[in-house]
Amino acid sequence: MQKRSIRMLTEGALSIALSLLLWYLRIGAMPQGGSISLQMLPLFVFALRWGAIPGILVGLTYGVIHSLQDMYVVHWLQYLLDYPVAFGLIGLSGVVKNIKISKIITYIIAIVFLLGTIGFVINISSELPQAQKTLEDLKVKLQTATGEDKTKIEEDIKDLEFKLKWYPVSRIVLIIAGILGTVLLIYGGYIRKTQEPIELGVFIGGLGRLFAHFLSGVIFFSQYAPPGTPAWIYSLIYNLFVVVPSTFVCLPFVLIIVQRLKENE
Repeated sequence: MQKRSIRMLTEGALSIALSLLLWYLRIGAMPQGGSISLQMLPLFVFALRWGAIPGILVGLTYGVIHSLQDMYVVHWLQYLLDYPVAFGLIGLSGVVKNIKISKIITYIIAIVFLLGTIGFVINISSELPQAQKTLEDLKVKLQTATGEDKTKIEEDIKDLEFKLKWYPVSRIVLIIAGILGTVLLIYGGYIRKTQEPIELGVFIGGLGRLFAHFLSGVIFFSQYAPPGTPAWIYSLIYNLFVVVPSTFVCLPFVLIIVQRLKENE
């Protein structure tokens, strides 16, 4: 037991060190922080080997140390979300450790994910005709409204115009995210050779990091969005360009390394 703990601690330390080094082999640098790199690779591998809790702890530790490499801080909560929390959530990939499912299950999950995204998009689309009709009715009422009623109608019109302008863009963003997530799962399932759904773990870990950065962007970086752009759309697009490519780049290496390490145990 002690030998196993020492091995886990050693691998954790090595994973952090390798992630710090791999960050320097990055492509591009986003204006509010973030870049495409293999820095998540050792964190994925460690979490998939040792489980979610050790993976989260190592990710948290890496996030704190990594912040010294590439710190961009506007608030203490933003710091937590973009560094320890974001990289700690990569450790969630370890939830699939010791779970054995066939590739077919992964494909089904991928299809369900895509269908769920499409369903959400359809739901958004179904609101547009009613919003357009309501907008036209409000414009008619505005012509005869006075006082507080007029002010309220003007606010409602502004909200509806905003919705009608950005809902189509939202649909495109959601469809792209759904397709990318589905492709990642199917591709990973296709090339893996173990019963453990490694690609599903990578998907979960990448999604965890994306969520933390997305939340940080919505709360703290909305001022960087183009005029009239919803904060959540700006944050989602911005972070998709960072996290998704990095996750895709890591996936084949994770599959090869984890499978090879299992063979040598």
